[in-house]
Amino acid sequence: MRYDWGPNIDLDGETNTLAARAFSQIRSDIISGALSPGRKLLAERLKKQYDIGSSPLREALTRLTASGLVTAEGQKGFRVVDVSLRELSDITKLRVQLEVRGFLDSIAQGDVEWEIEVSGNYRRLIHAINELANGNAGSSDTWEDVHRRFHLSLIQGCGSPWLISFCHRLYEHFERYRRAFVEYSQISKEILEEHEALYDAALNRDPERAEKLLREHILFAARLTEADAREHGIRDADQIQSVTG
Repeated sequence: MRYDWGPNIDLDGETNTLAARAFSQIRSDIISGALSPGRKLLAERLKKQYDIGSSPLREALTRLTASGLVTAEGQKGFRVVDVSLRELSDITKLRVQLEVRGFLDSIAQGDVEWEIEVSGNYRRLIHAINELANGNAGSSDTWEDVHRRFHLSLIQGCGSPWLISFCHRLYEHFERYRRAFVEYSQISKEILEEHEALYDAALNRDPERAEKLLREHILFAARLTEADAREHGIRDADQIQSVTG
């Protein structure tokens, strides 16, 4: 679903220029953890890894800095932004506020195309869960991609490309934290049931249930991520349970 005004999200990654391709590839590697939090981004190594020249690489890194995934260190170059539970708490709070708003607006305003998009992404989610359970090659990355698309489809009917854009950026940052600390070998029955309930609330146009389910779903994922982060020695924030007051 695309709008003729405001930003539109390309979930398949930008490839129209060398800089855009590098931006998409490096962003994907940062979110997946292939480029770990705090890692120094050495230009010569990146040019070889992504088969790109100095100018488009710098343009890509500058865009990643603007998106909050990379930090510039003056004359020292660039580094992947480190993790902080304070930031995770902030991302969680904003996800609850904005995604729930987008979901409720989609339930109120979404047309049949929105329902078809949600249904299609839910079916892909079920298939990805089965692939992950069977241990098929690449199934973990497929799950992450389909999971992201399902969550974003819930808000696609909200009527605001700006809200969708903000939610997409927050989801990417949240996913970076989750993938840094939480490893899925299979999807639990409870998580599957949560996604089924979100799907049902969307298609049945049930705003009260939708608000409760999505809020609890985001907070549960945040608490799980926080607990695993603390096991890795990160202890710089209050518990996620308190982020919504």
